[in-house]
Order: sequence, then C-alpha cells, then structure tokens
Amino acid sequence: MGKSKKKSKSAKKAADAASRGVVGPDYIQVLAGIIASKSISLILCGESHHDAIDVTRAGGGKIKEGWIATDLIELTAEMVGKFGGIEGEEDGGAMNVRVKCGVCKRNNKSLPLGKAREWGHEVGSDEIDYIDHGREMALLWVPSKESDFSRGRSFLVELFIDDSEDEDKSMSHFPSDVVDLLNGMSNATKNMMGVKHLSKAVQDMKDGTIPGFTNEKNNHTLLSWADVDAEARLLNHRRILGEDVSTFEHDEIISDRKKKRQKEENIWTCDDWLMEVKAKLSNGNKSEDAPALHVVLESTIPPWEVELCRDFMPGFEFAPAADCIRCLSEDSDGSEVDAFDPASDGFGSYMDFIFRRLLETERAMRSSGDSNGTGRSYFLHCVDCRDLGCEHACVDESLHKDWMDMLDSDEKEKLLGSRPGTIHAHHKDGRCLPDLNHSPEENELEQLRSRGLVRNDDVGDQENETAESGTELITFPSMESFFGQCTDILYYAPNYKVAYGPFLGNCVKSFDKWDSFFTELFLGGQICRALSNLDLSNRENLHIRSPIMKFWNAETGEYEWHRREDEEYDISLPLLPVKCFLKARGSMAPRTWSSNIFAELLECDCQELRDMSVHARQWALTDIARHCENPKLSDDEIGGGEWFIAYLRQCHREIYDDIDHSDLAVLLRKRYAAGETRKHKIGDISIPSCREGFQLITDELKKKSDDCSSPTLTNEAEIMAKILIDIYMSKLVDAATVVKILQIILHETERKNIAILCYMGSVHTRAICDFFTQSKYGFKKKIFCGKQNWEDQEGRIIHLPAELWNLNTLFK
Repeated sequence: MGKSKKKSKSAKKAADAASRGVVGPDYIQVLAGIIASKSISLILCGESHHDAIDVTRAGGGKIKEGWIATDLIELTAEMVGKFGGIEGEEDGGAMNVRVKCGVCKRNNKSLPLGKAREWGHEVGSDEIDYIDHGREMALLWVPSKESDFSRGRSFLVELFIDDSEDEDKSMSHFPSDVVDLLNGMSNATKNMMGVKHLSKAVQDMKDGTIPGFTNEKNNHTLLSWADVDAEARLLNHRRILGEDVSTFEHDEIISDRKKKRQKEENIWTCDDWLMEVKAKLSNGNKSEDAPALHVVLESTIPPWEVELCRDFMPGFEFAPAADCIRCLSEDSDGSEVDAFDPASDGFGSYMDFIFRRLLETERAMRSSGDSNGTGRSYFLHCVDCRDLGCEHACVDESLHKDWMDMLDSDEKEKLLGSRPGTIHAHHKDGRCLPDLNHSPEENELEQLRSRGLVRNDDVGDQENETAESGTELITFPSMESFFGQCTDILYYAPNYKVAYGPFLGNCVKSFDKWDSFFTELFLGGQICRALSNLDLSNRENLHIRSPIMKFWNAETGEYEWHRREDEEYDISLPLLPVKCFLKARGSMAPRTWSSNIFAELLECDCQELRDMSVHARQWALTDIARHCENPKLSDDEIGGGEWFIAYLRQCHREIYDDIDHSDLAVLLRKRYAAGETRKHKIGDISIPSCREGFQLITDELKKKSDDCSSPTLTNEAEIMAKILIDIYMSKLVDAATVVKILQIILHETERKNIAILCYMGSVHTRAICDFFTQSKYGFKKKIFCGKQNWEDQEGRIIHLPAELWNLNTLFK
C-alpha cells in the first residue's frame, strides 16, 4: 500500500507540473556533476532578449494583430515616432514633410464596418505581411450617408512619411476621402516638427491649443493594423512617442499581466517559477542535504562589487586627440528598423525585470543576515561587465545611493557644481557623465570657441540641463565599459562614429600584444601589468571620439573646426580611463572585476577549483582564437550574424542597403540573398581574420604617416577593430560566468548540494553547457525543455518536469 501511495503522489506531482507552463526562456537545460566534492545542478535558462510586455502576452508570447480603432492625430504621431522624429525647419529639417500613400485599394460596394474589416484583411494580406518598416497600413471607412452609419465606403491605404523636396503630384488620382486623410495627417505632421515631446504635441492638438491647427471632428472611422493586446499596444505607443515610463509603472503593468496569465492560462513567468522553487527550498530546511540556490544573471555588475581607483598613474596627463579621431565624419542617420521598433529604446526587457525582482530578494537577504550557507548574503550574481559603472544599465533606481556612495563628499560637491573646482560632466536626459579622467578635448574646444573658430557654435552648448542635486544617473569609468561600449555601437548604433583602430595600431601595435593585454587585464592579471603592454607615449591615440570635429570643406579646400553633435547618443568613455576607473572591491593591486575572481580561485586551497579556473581561461582564449580566425564561419548558427552584418554594412554598403537583414543567423548561412534590385552572392563574402584585420590597421596607419594622406582609417580597417574587440568582450561574459559559478562553489561551505540557475542569452548558455560537459568534468545532460530555435509566431511555453518544481528532488 505504501508503494502505491507513493506512486500515486508522484503521478499527481508530474500531472501538476505538466499542467503549468513557463514562459521567459527559450529553453531550460539541467546539467549535473560533482565539483570539489559537492553535487552541482546547473539549470541553464537560455533566452532571446524579449521585452517583458511580450513575455507576458496570452498564449505564451504570441503577437496577434488586427484592425484597431485610432484617430488621425494618434496615427500620425506613431508614424513620426517611428520615423525617428522630424527636425524643425530652424534645425535644418525639410520644409515639405507630408504623409503620402503607397498602396490604395477601394471596395466599390457599400459595406458595414465589420465587413469592411474583413475585406481589408483579405485584400491587403500580402501588403500587411510584407509592409516596409516605417509604413502603416490603415483602413478608412466613411459612412455612405451622414445620417446612416450602417454602411460606408472602404479604403485600404498604405501610409508613409516623405521628407523629400520633390513636388507632390501623387494625390491627383486618389479618391477625395483619401486625399482629405492625407492632407489632415500632413498638417498634423507639420505641427510635430522639432517638438521634444511628441506625446505633449498630441495632447495640445487634441485640445486645440496649437495655432493654425483645427482638430476637425467627422464621422469617418480610421483603423490601423496593429497589436490587439491593448496594454502592450499602449505601452509601446508611449515608448515610440518618446514618453518616459518609470520602471515602477512598467513593473506594475507586468505584475498584473503575470497574475492574469496564471489565473486564465496556468502560465508562469520564469521569475515566478524561480521564487516558487526558492520558497520550497527556504521552508525551514537548513540541513546539509537541502540544496542551496544561487542565480547567475546576464546583467550588469552591482556597485557593491567594485570601488573607484583614483589617480592610478600620478603625473600622467592625456594629450589632445589625434587628427584621425577629430577628422571622423559626423554621425549618419540611425537605423529605420530601430526607429520602427519600440524595444530599441533599451527599456523594458524581461531580463531587466528579473534583475529588479531578484534584487529585492538579495537586499532582503542582506538585511536579514541570511547567509544562504555561504557566510555572505549573496543570492544574485551578475556577470555582464561590459557596461560596468553605468548606473543607467542597472535599470533600478534603488541602486542610485550605492553608486553615489562611491564618491567622497568633496567629489560629490564638485560633481554637482556646488563648490569651486567643479568636475566637468555632460548632463543629458537624466544622466551624468563625469570627466574623472580629465580629457583635454573639452578645454581645446573652449579655446577654439573663445577664438571664434567653431563654425557651428550657434546651436549652443550641448551640456544641456544643470544637474538636479543627487538625482542623475552616474556613469563611472571602467576598463570594461571602454571596450564594452564597442558592442553597443557595433550592434545597435553603427551610425555613430568612433575609432578604436588608432588605439590598437599605435598603442597596442600588434595582434599578439592585444591578446596579452586583454588576458592580463581581464583573465587574472593586474591592471598595471596589463597597461605595460601598451605604448602610452602615443597618448593622443587613447581617444576613440572627440567633441571636436575637424571638418574638410571641399568648396574652400580647407579644414574647419566644428563641434561634434551628440544629440542622440552618448559615448560614455571617449578615451581609455588609465587614471581613474572602477576596480574589484578589495583588490590591493588593482584588478578588474573578472580578473579578481580568477585571481581568488587561483589562490584558493582547493586544487580542483584552481585547475578549473586555469582551464576556463584557456578555454575562453581557445574559443576566441577560433572566432578570430574566421569571424563569419565560426559564429553561432542560431543566435549569431552580428559580425557579418556589421562587416557588410561598412564594406559592401550597396548590398547591405538592398537586402533584408532582419534574421541575421539565417543570412549568415545563405549563399544568395534577394535584394530589391537583384540577387547578391553573399556566400562569397568573407570576413578577414582578426590577425589580418590588425595588420590592415597598422599598414594603413603607417601609410598615412608616410604620405600625409587622409588621417582617418578605411571602413574595413575600423570595422575589423570593432569586430576584434567584440569577439574578446563577448567571450569575457562566458569566462566570467564559469568562474563566477566556481566562486559560488568555493564560498558555499555549509551545503553539499548546490543548484545554480543561469539566466542568460542562449548564445552564452550554449557556451556554458559546452564547458561543463567536457569529458574531464563529467557533467551529464539530465533535462532539456523547450527549443533552441522557435518560430517567430510560436507560443514559447515550456512544460517542466516535476523535478524542476521541487529542486530537492534534483539531488535524489
């Protein structure tokens, strides 16, 4: 009877587990093994960096679209927001901005509104499925009679914003109802030119407070093909209009949606599942056999793990930037795809939501003194150091005091401008970028300005608003961020001009030196020894961008001094911060955050952990070497493609502009890519090895020095510099994750069973799996749920086995 009851309970647990779905990660994989005589279960959760609003959609994240009622002003504002905003005429904006119509279809029958919706979807299905970025598909329904709203005229129109100066003759053949719509939207567009807050302009137009604009009421019905999820649609609409949404408001929305998913569909988000299993582990069970639970997250390093290293090189002074930096061309226009995508604002990711929720748990454990078996209060471990020091990247206002406490009282007063000797800083959009390394470029710009030599100085200083005392988000300098910002530029802002090539060619000087420099800097060495690999006599090449632009005027045949525009994007660290930077907290000989973890493991008493840390370093360097040899063919087959598309953009721009590059991983393996003009044989396009790329950089710099030609490097040389740095920095996340796991095991002294959940991008979780399943460590693959490659419109619901709802059973 006892066995029968036990079997019955097990079956019930399995059925309960199977009935609950989990959303968030693409897949969950469990690895089991022994390290330092402890049983380890690694729970790898690989995700695709979705927004929290999308993770909490009905049906496991499926996006459904349909005809949604809107109005002329709201639809126009949405289009302007996706267009990236429109400059006012005084800022050089086009004077002839208007809304135009591409596809225009009319139903000759008089239809009820419901039938018109069906007709619009039926006849416009191809246009809707393949509509270009930045264009909107709309359905205009006009009642046949003013007093009869039962039937009306139906028009399917494809709308877009055009800012060309060509005379518009395109409306002559459109029906008058459509012409009236286009004229009304064009008029609304003109009232949105040059505005800082689109949402306010929308409200002013609706209230009738804008001179010359009349919000005419009519009986027309306007619908746009849009998201049927009302909460998601409204949130994304606000983001597109540039409205600030607080993390508190955002998280309240997400929390309500999570409750709704659980109640209506029995779907749990990954964070709710995690807190459920943590509660079971923490339910008064303090025995040695009870597993300890830790979470490793691909999020930025919190402030309590680092401290500020000041005046590292006494007497060292930066030189003004080299001509090859000042002569960089001005930034080009941003991506139309990014403007179209509300997620491109860097706000609202599910990873950030998890970070904020787990941070609350971490703080509660710290305040209660719950050691969780480690002698310390850590539960949450973050491993993405590429934006270390950027408070904005921490996406949690509660950390502001922790960051500010890194400054002493004198520095705070100087930074906030409340006493003489003010620290120069850029203040923009609630962010503060202090110049703690004392770049001479700002002084050089002031001197040029005082002599009246800055040609575009009429637009005023970009230092914009004065800081509100203690309210701004600080960005502290770090070695990690100096190189890590290369990733952001390469992936998300390739139109912004920065030059790492001169630093590599003139300060590092060879590919082998770079490898030694990086290894010493981030994989166990000391910062002073890492810097000894550089030629710091070439101080002018420590810059990667300057506020000064040396502009060649082809008409006069002379250079002009301009102030470089930084309106849309801030380069947090325009020069290598060798004087003041963040270092690992407590490192006497200053080390970077990751290097300090390596050093701790290399000096610990456990031989197995020492050996594994050495192997982790070699594993990372071997994989880096593989990527460097052939960046295109070695890239991740499922989540890769960024290096190839970046190379294509810079070196084969005509192909890049002609083809669809929405799915980079697919593009990476294609032989041919269909363009709007012709087919392109992209399979024959390869990326040089990073060693060849480095040689190209040094050869170009030597040639320019010898013949005094144009000081800037070619596009190919500069993109190879960025690809090289990104290969190393991306692998640093994997290496840091491995040694962080080993560090957790080192400090978990009271428990013999340890569950470590790693929530990261799938590219990283696959790498971690490869490391631990190597034969010498004997980790076995126990459980796999979900998929590594989902279809776009597939509901990403994972059904977990009973063991993952009660982690105690993982160790039995």
